[in-house]
Amino acid sequence: MQQISERIQLLNEKNANNDGKYVLYWMQMFKRTEYNHALNFAIQEANERKLPLVVYEGLKYYYPWASDRIHTFILEGIEEKRKAFEKLGIRYVFYLQKDENSPRDTVARIAKDAALIVTDDFPCFIIPKHNEAIVRRAKIPVYAVDSNGVIPMSCFEKEEYAAYTIRPKIKKMLGDYLKPFAEEKVSVRAGDLKIDCPDTEVSEKNIAELVSECAIDHSVKPSFLYHGGTKNGRKRLKKFVSEILANYNEARNKPEKDGSSRLSSYLHFGFLSPLEIALAVQEADAPKESKDAYLEELIVRRELSYNFTRFNADYDSLKSLPEWVHKTMREHIDDRRARVYSLEELERGETYDELWNAAQREMLETGEIHNYVRMLWGKNVIGWTRSYEEAFAILEHLNNKYCLDGRNPNSYAGILWCFGKHDRPWMKRPVFGTIRYMTSTSTGRKFDSKKYIEWTKTLGQGKLF
Repeated sequence: MQQISERIQLLNEKNANNDGKYVLYWMQMFKRTEYNHALNFAIQEANERKLPLVVYEGLKYYYPWASDRIHTFILEGIEEKRKAFEKLGIRYVFYLQKDENSPRDTVARIAKDAALIVTDDFPCFIIPKHNEAIVRRAKIPVYAVDSNGVIPMSCFEKEEYAAYTIRPKIKKMLGDYLKPFAEEKVSVRAGDLKIDCPDTEVSEKNIAELVSECAIDHSVKPSFLYHGGTKNGRKRLKKFVSEILANYNEARNKPEKDGSSRLSSYLHFGFLSPLEIALAVQEADAPKESKDAYLEELIVRRELSYNFTRFNADYDSLKSLPEWVHKTMREHIDDRRARVYSLEELERGETYDELWNAAQREMLETGEIHNYVRMLWGKNVIGWTRSYEEAFAILEHLNNKYCLDGRNPNSYAGILWCFGKHDRPWMKRPVFGTIRYMTSTSTGRKFDSKKYIEWTKTLGQGKLF
């Protein structure tokens, strides 16, 4: 592995195929045609070789937690990308692998006629394994490009301990990166270039049918509130910037209001770039304290989580917690839990705590939990399960199964924050030890919790505030 530039890594030492018919960009996580460093690099490489560019995007049926909700959200962005790439002169291929009888090894097949491969550098979930697998099979160079954050992940040499250690470093570099993005254009248009790969036609009309044909979890229904694609993401961004941002500093911690960005799912699936969002917020007509509060979350907190998953191989387990947490967990491992709930009871939101149940309902119905109650949601599970390991496993499962923004560095950092990651010791309590403790009573007093609880009871009717 060789770092070519701040955002680009060469993952192998193969020679380019001089007889290649095109440059291949394997789009995995940055599902957008603009503000995409990986796409830009692929265009540059194609132009340098006077070749057309092929963009391949696939969706398999056997990724962990595959469901109607996740599949639908991804498919909702396909048609618009196909049209956008056609206008750009780029050949776009999307393949939906429905079941075990569907063709496999499509990336390897399409790579046979490629000069080189460009793909996404995403530090979490199944993407690192995907990249390792294609490197093992590819006979041509494979480049991984980081388009995750405003600042490249390579600008940090190690795992940062907490927000207070990464914040000054980001502040020092931010001016060099928070600026307009220069889009590249292809010099050789692909036209109707023939590709040895199945191509699935997706439209708004056939998404439900396509999803129903896939061997995935059909019990997790699509979100009525969040719909995939860059167009839908930008629609929400426009509403956030023009109607919500001005009061964000106060409204963001009010789950009973539409006072947060609700952009996390669009960020996770790469339909929107954090740079595009940051520039829109920076240029907005809103108080400085509100813009600063949002940019703290979008850049400092978010990029802290990407730094964590990039540098800590144990990002998806309790092993990644600092020593003070392991010490306090050892001391309190045998503490008696006042109540213990099963995974099934928690999944159905059947606890004595109405505020917690409401947060679970929001997740089940919409595919997201408001960030303010999400912290409480995670903390309570620690107190309601037999062990810290069981609590983590349940939180990971529920979050990744139902949340559109699950399976993300932010998700893992957020779950582990509930156990003390990126935090500090607090006063001792049973079960939690010196891990920060939260209660529904104290949390619920900080906003109109009754209104929030009642709102979640209407979600089955598809209502939003």
